[in-house]
Amino acid sequence: MAERTLDSLVTVALRSNSSSGNNKTVANISRSRGSLQQKTLFASLLILGAVCCFIECNDVISSKGETQSQPAKNTVMAVFSPMTKSPGPCRYLVGTRKQNHQCRRDIGLPEAIKEARRLAVTHCEEQFRYDRWNCSIETRGKRNIFKKVYRETAFVHALTAAAITHAVARACAEGKMTKCQCASERKPEATRLAWRWGGCSDNLKHGKRVARNFLELQQKGSDPVAEMLRHDSEVGISAITSAMTDRCKCHGVSGSCSMKTCWRRLGDFNTTAALLRTKYHLAIRKIPVNNKTSRRSAPRDFRPRDTVYDQLYYFETSPTFCSVTRGRRCLHPDNCATLCCGRGYTTKVIKTLEKCRCRFTNGRCCQVVCDYCEKYEDRYYCK
Repeated sequence: MAERTLDSLVTVALRSNSSSGNNKTVANISRSRGSLQQKTLFASLLILGAVCCFIECNDVISSKGETQSQPAKNTVMAVFSPMTKSPGPCRYLVGTRKQNHQCRRDIGLPEAIKEARRLAVTHCEEQFRYDRWNCSIETRGKRNIFKKVYRETAFVHALTAAAITHAVARACAEGKMTKCQCASERKPEATRLAWRWGGCSDNLKHGKRVARNFLELQQKGSDPVAEMLRHDSEVGISAITSAMTDRCKCHGVSGSCSMKTCWRRLGDFNTTAALLRTKYHLAIRKIPVNNKTSRRSAPRDFRPRDTVYDQLYYFETSPTFCSVTRGRRCLHPDNCATLCCGRGYTTKVIKTLEKCRCRFTNGRCCQVVCDYCEKYEDRYYCK
């Protein structure tokens, strides 16, 4: 419409000024057309920018309106999914804005998160090696354990929080992170006579702080699902606390132990994983059996009043996981009866070579020779 108006103006101007200065008039009108086109383009860019700003602001508002369970849920899903390197600051998982800020600010945190991922996945699979659920996030088809709060969902949240706490606490003691160092443990009274406090203790306090910040466990709200997952994550952090032990080193002349230097150190993570597996089997369901599976039907008051993080809670009865057990190895025929869901199993005979009949050479010490014997082992796999 603007172009038609300009054309009419040009026609009128040319007719009225045809007797004098035609070239000058055409040049002025051309400049006017160019100026109007620039103003139109500028207005279009302003409108486009306003639209983009409106969309981006809506994204920010919607991200603020999300339930607080999303950061922890997405992190745990990333931990138990196939590892792919992310272009973001956290490197091995796609983090939220807050998580990316933490990874960018705290040098060494991305490697600690990678180690936590290895700890969680490796020890989870080891604990549930011969169970129907072997730490796979899939249940059937495109469904996964994060659609609802199953017993397995509670376990992986607790295990992930424990793994992050363990990895960060150990990284601090090993000097792999810049914002923390060895823990400044309080000197026990017994050190005055028997031993002295020294060494480098694992910084459990900083590990807890980082785990809670990274999973955003500090926030509390009215969402029962978020509250339950926050509680289960705190159970994992509490399990790590119980794994702290004293480590000592003797000092003295000729191997005597006249003086001991002791410090605090986390035990092997397998101990924590085994403890959480026990809690997994003892987990309590906090929803009536005949109730429908929805967030609105979930009870709000599911946590103990004294906030003792010793018990895992969940909402929904676990699926059978029968669809993800095909081809799995069984421990023995009785285990196959449960693991294979009644489909039966196949037996494979595996031949291996191992050392046998080891002896000293010519009856003399310190030189040992061995034979190699064939060993046959039956292995069972689900159909």
